[in-house]
Amino acid sequence: MTTISEKIHPDTPKPLETQALLDPEWRVFIQPLELVHNFVALCKADCILYLNPAGLNILGVDSLEKIVNQPIANFIHHDYSEIAELGLELFAEEDTVISLKFLRLDEQSVDVEIWVSEVSIGGEKAYLLEAKDITGHIRAAQALRTREQRLEGILNTVADGVLTLDNDGNIQTFNPAAEIMFGFKSAEVIGKNIRKLIAPIEEEDAAQDEKSVATENPLHQWVSDAKSRHETTGLKKDGRGFPVEMAVREFQHNDDVTYTSIVRDITIEKKAAARIYHLAHHDTLTGLPNRHLFGDRLDEAIKRAHRHETIVALMFIDLNKFKPINDTLGHDAGDEALKEVAKRLQFCLRGTDTIARIGGDEFVAILEDLDTPMKGAMVAKKILKSLEKPMTLAGQKCVLGASIGISIFPNDAKDVSELLHLADQAMYKVKESDTLEYAYYNEPEQTN
Repeated sequence: MTTISEKIHPDTPKPLETQALLDPEWRVFIQPLELVHNFVALCKADCILYLNPAGLNILGVDSLEKIVNQPIANFIHHDYSEIAELGLELFAEEDTVISLKFLRLDEQSVDVEIWVSEVSIGGEKAYLLEAKDITGHIRAAQALRTREQRLEGILNTVADGVLTLDNDGNIQTFNPAAEIMFGFKSAEVIGKNIRKLIAPIEEEDAAQDEKSVATENPLHQWVSDAKSRHETTGLKKDGRGFPVEMAVREFQHNDDVTYTSIVRDITIEKKAAARIYHLAHHDTLTGLPNRHLFGDRLDEAIKRAHRHETIVALMFIDLNKFKPINDTLGHDAGDEALKEVAKRLQFCLRGTDTIARIGGDEFVAILEDLDTPMKGAMVAKKILKSLEKPMTLAGQKCVLGASIGISIFPNDAKDVSELLHLADQAMYKVKESDTLEYAYYNEPEQTN
């Protein structure tokens, strides 16, 4: 495997694009970045043009000259090679937080969360990449969210449909791309109203909606003005709906007014966005929610419990005897063990509950709508029982156990971070005990 040192060739002179770096407008932009404590890189065409001192320190590089003009992908861990291949433009468009790993010059990995924004400096397009080092926040576990995001390739945009409409919205022309998109032949829709191709909306708003799009969103402004994009649902000949993006502009010839409508099938983009969202919120190995989604789920569970005056139990589950499997049978066997554990944990919970993987061998469960804290103990026993069944890994029978800590809302804590902290403390109480397999942070009173 090529090392990061071999990739950047530090002894090879690099063109520094000095004209850009010395330009006053670039310098005004760059100077404040040198004071930022997070990793901040300015990239052009996915290559590093500038990296602030904090970023150099994170990558273990002693000077900008050694990495300038190098692809940012060179410093992304190989587990995330697929996400690196997508390029910065995609993440600037999606405006989402992505968790991945940087690879330092000394081959050490650094867990980070990154944000990418498109910027324009002196009329040139560039990307501002900010990364937050979250390695220090990961508690008693190997790096969180490893191999989390394997993105599908983004397909090219399909050809646009072009329609012309009269003043009443009746179709006058219908190009071949529109025929393919909607499944109608031109002769089948000429003279018909555009509503034949668009899913119904409120009748009283339909005419006004079409008119406002046509008169207020000229096509020539559509690309530069994001607000002019009109998203709706198209209808194929067989009645199936599909997402489309449509712009309509007015064209006047003498006393006649017609409208040109540009229609784009955005099904692929919608699926890609959903896929990106899924990968950003789920563990790649097990498919379970990751720390980000777990935090959101717990926050919502607490709000519901507060409204309905119910109980939420949070369970911190740390696997026992997992490390020997990795050490003796290999990481592939360890991965298989984690996937099997995930299935068993899901089987032990209700459909309304949540099980998430937040670390190498750490899981958390959110049990909602409980009438008594003791229901947490019942689920803990069920989980422990499920883990007693041996699993076959690399041809060997293996049995895992778990240490489970339980905290209760609202009895123990009333916010996400404190509830997780107390469940973690309860789990360590189990670890330090010779007899306990699960424990509450505060043991609840027994009820009949």
